[in-house]
Amino acid sequence: MIRAAFDRRVHVLNEKSANDFATDTDAAIEAHIAARIASAFPGDVLLGEEGGERKLGNAATTGVRWIVDPLDGTYNFVHGFPYVASSIAIEVDGVISFGIVGAPLQNERFSAQRGGGAWLHAAGSPAQRLSVSRCQSLSKALIGSVLPSGAASSFERVLPAWTAVARAAGSIRRTGAAALDLAGVAAGRLDGFFVMSLSSWDAAAGSLLVHEAGGVTLDFAGGSGFLRSNQVIAGTAPVANELVRVLTDYAASQ
Repeated sequence: MIRAAFDRRVHVLNEKSANDFATDTDAAIEAHIAARIASAFPGDVLLGEEGGERKLGNAATTGVRWIVDPLDGTYNFVHGFPYVASSIAIEVDGVISFGIVGAPLQNERFSAQRGGGAWLHAAGSPAQRLSVSRCQSLSKALIGSVLPSGAASSFERVLPAWTAVARAAGSIRRTGAAALDLAGVAAGRLDGFFVMSLSSWDAAAGSLLVHEAGGVTLDFAGGSGFLRSNQVIAGTAPVANELVRVLTDYAASQ
């Protein structure tokens, strides 16, 4: 669905806030995923970026929640920049147990099962087990991040933290699809990642990928509450810990 819509380059846009869009493709993919879950796993709960949280099907609640971003990188998508993903995590009794980040324009899929490692499935190649990079220093690290549009109300609040990391890191990449950045950390393509405001549907699957690839995911205070605070740091342990030291002063800035 993403590939076909990307090639058409004709989108129905809904501007949720300044320069923050959803498209008809976002809504169609989430509806498709919801229908598949309702059919196969009635009673499971879906938390989706487009439709919020709802129980699917007519069965009793199961304790399983699917956390879904149907199309991460929508701004890239509408401009024809091929860096987009779908992210699906499965939370069982409050624990993220499975995660998949699909990058359809690259024909790549990243998957993780808690305790079972993180894997890259690329078209025409056998599955490859993932491992974070060996980078030991923030000053040498390639870091992924998110910076809101200058028109967004959060821009002035986020910019000082972003600048502080830019001064300390080797280099920063702002690619526009956080779930795919987290998969990149798991694959060793990025040494670290941080963002000051990231919804759970962007971080849930990617955080498990990073964990299973030998990295760590933290909040800005160095704890494990990143899915509640929406302040996310990920990377190799040394890089993530240095990011905490740079960003801890911004931990209360929600």
